[in-house]
Amino acid sequence: MAETDKKRTITTRLIWLIVGLFFTIMIASQLVIYFYNPIKTEIASLYTTTETIGFKGVYVRDEKLVSYNISGVINYAHPDGSKIAKNSVIAEVYSSQNDLAIQQEIESLTAQKSVLEDAQALVGTDSSQLESFSNQIYEKHSQIVQHLYDGDYSAASELKDDMLNLQSKKEIVKGAETSYQGKITEIENRITMLKGQISREPYAISIGETGYFVSKVDGFEDALNSGTVFELTKEQIEYVLSADEQETNPAGVIGKLIDGYKWYMVAIFDTVRLGTVFEGATVTLHVGSSQQNVKADIISLERQPDGSSICIFECDTFSSEFVDGRVAQVKLLMDDYKGIRIPTDAIRVEGDKVGVYTLSGGIQVVFKQIRQIISEEDYTLVVDTSDEEGYISLYDTIIVEGKDLYDGKIIS
Repeated sequence: MAETDKKRTITTRLIWLIVGLFFTIMIASQLVIYFYNPIKTEIASLYTTTETIGFKGVYVRDEKLVSYNISGVINYAHPDGSKIAKNSVIAEVYSSQNDLAIQQEIESLTAQKSVLEDAQALVGTDSSQLESFSNQIYEKHSQIVQHLYDGDYSAASELKDDMLNLQSKKEIVKGAETSYQGKITEIENRITMLKGQISREPYAISIGETGYFVSKVDGFEDALNSGTVFELTKEQIEYVLSADEQETNPAGVIGKLIDGYKWYMVAIFDTVRLGTVFEGATVTLHVGSSQQNVKADIISLERQPDGSSICIFECDTFSSEFVDGRVAQVKLLMDDYKGIRIPTDAIRVEGDKVGVYTLSGGIQVVFKQIRQIISEEDYTLVVDTSDEEGYISLYDTIIVEGKDLYDGKIIS
């Protein structure tokens, strides 16, 4: 019996100990939550930004469909956007996928042979060019890495032969290789054998006109051109903007030819957002992922009954980057502004004053007013008021995150 009472007492004490620990932990956590007030800060710094208006634009160009009437597998001779001379071959049609694969291997081997022949010409030269080749290899390597980082795998691949050429020349000059003639002969024999395996010579498709060739069509080639650009309605533009992209070309169509380097772009804007933009103005556009900005003229700005405006841009700068699709994400670059950049989330309102909380001396919260220039989603540019008391100054410590902030609060 005594043994049972002893066990019961121990159990009761354990239960009370657990309950006590639970309440102690709960109270301690509440105290930490209440008193612990971490803050996140950022230094106010000078910044220059360009005001932009983002929009979706529709390309309008003079385009002509290119047809063919033979069955088989198509191998395009030029990348999209290439300028094609009159009577140039734009594609070859092979009887089977196997024939095309053989031809692609032949082209790859031919490129390798050309590289080796180029390097072979340096046999017997001195080593004075070693440093030059090393520098060029380093430069090409850096370019390839940058293209891979940018996601431009096509551009990276195009530099492959250049890199091989330089490395082959370097090996010859430094004496690591004495001759590539054996490899060249081996490649020539391989090419001869492969040519004998092609079942039928490919059918060449040529164009009797000049222009810029694009392999994909979208069905709007006849409806969108220089003759219709001024007649497009808001509903028609919205239809093109929302249309699904065609996966394949219609039967018998190999692509299209763009006539000339001039193109138009139509877009719908909220008239208020356009601000000082006007018909006849020359503006700067940043189109898609292109690395270059282009100048364009606003040749029409027509206000619609609902308050929106149809804007037509005209541009005579042509690039292969501008032919990928009918619709493009575009930025209209406006004015440049310079000021102090602060996080938009840091902006607070105290009474009738707009400003931010700053940390003075590392411990005291001080409210400082701001004068906004331009506001983006993440950051706001404000006037540099470093010489005005009570306003934000360059290099102030801005409080971006913090609890229960007020002017004069001491952060312990």
